[in-house]
Amino acid sequence: MKLSNRVRRQAVSLLSIGLAAIGIAALTGLLLLGPFPSPWWLWIVFAVAFVVLEFASVEVSERIRISSSVMVAFTAAVVFGREAAVPAVALMAAVAMLQPEDVRKRRWQQPLANLGQLVLSSSAGMLVFVLFLPHGELTVGHLPLVVVGAVVGAAAYNYCNYQMVAGFVRLAYPGRTMPSWSSMLGTHATMATLALLGALLGAAYVMVGPVVGPLILLTYLVGHFGFSTHARLRQAHESTIRGFVKVVEALDPYTRGHTERVAYLCRIVGEDLQLSWERAERLRWAALLHDVGRLAVPGDLARREGTLTAEEHEESARHRRVVDGVLAEVEFLRPMIEVTAAAHELLGDTAPWRTAPLEARILAATDRFDSLTTTRSYRQAVTQAAAFASLREGVDRFGADVLDAFEAAVAMRGEVYGSPDDASAARLFEQVRERAIRA
Repeated sequence: MKLSNRVRRQAVSLLSIGLAAIGIAALTGLLLLGPFPSPWWLWIVFAVAFVVLEFASVEVSERIRISSSVMVAFTAAVVFGREAAVPAVALMAAVAMLQPEDVRKRRWQQPLANLGQLVLSSSAGMLVFVLFLPHGELTVGHLPLVVVGAVVGAAAYNYCNYQMVAGFVRLAYPGRTMPSWSSMLGTHATMATLALLGALLGAAYVMVGPVVGPLILLTYLVGHFGFSTHARLRQAHESTIRGFVKVVEALDPYTRGHTERVAYLCRIVGEDLQLSWERAERLRWAALLHDVGRLAVPGDLARREGTLTAEEHEESARHRRVVDGVLAEVEFLRPMIEVTAAAHELLGDTAPWRTAPLEARILAATDRFDSLTTTRSYRQAVTQAAAFASLREGVDRFGADVLDAFEAAVAMRGEVYGSPDDASAARLFEQVRERAIRA
């Protein structure tokens, strides 16, 4: 079901208010039942560190952000002890509800949703973790249990956080999904490592004293800079890929928007097939790169109207392979080039789908679909039904699993591509031809 923008905004507002109300109720109960962390000045130090690291969260994929603030949470939990750990961390999470982006965009729903999400997920993680903390004085003998507790507590923290975000997305944005919990093992491992390190830092503070404070703060900074480096590298990679795309679109106006549409279609099909976020990211980048080989195709051949002859198609493919070979020498591009090369093979002959990677089959199907449903100066767009029927004729290339997921993903979102009917397609075709002639 596709909601109107007004209804969707209302749904988001109601969900945000409801989540915030639950978070406030939970926090109030924790503060009334449990002792406030003492000394208060130490809680402020941890709260400031938590907020700073939350503000500095980094993007590790298109839709996932990670903050090293979980280290601070587990350090504070050990320092304040079994009785005060949960209210101390929950209150820190509540303080971090507002993000710089919310201020710039003047958003109020996001901070409310963050309030409920952070308070509830951090409380769940800490409630599990404190079960592993000693009732009395912490000693070296307790460290193995603390380490196990940090890993289990991080899993609870991460699981609750994921379920709330996924539920929010399902209710507020019907048709949109998130990567499955099981496909995000890399994120879970990172969170567990940060939690474990934070718990050990807290143990060091308890057993050695405030003298290790500077070491703890330095560790927080090192952890954050590690994430920042990864994020900057990822942004540089994406900027490089988008630079290639802009060059291709400048040389061939008819491809303008094509790569973005194919990347979007790849994403929704990948979601339906529950690709891991690492594979989904690789597929998205491959979709953005799949037409870069056109840079090496001679201009008269690249802009040729109508169907290419077998010799012309082979010449075009040969030039594409040259570009693929050059780009494959770049280490971070190699996995994406392998996907695009396999997709081109599927579209160029009758290679059976069982020999091609799933990502290549998705890319080939969505590329063909967008080509069929887009009007060019030499060919009119077909209807969406006709495009899917054409893909079904090539089921041995794409695989029934990909085509079933493709049709289901488009239908779920209520989206329509191509011409509504043959008469409309003919009219649009004539308009596009006239513009091309005048140009």
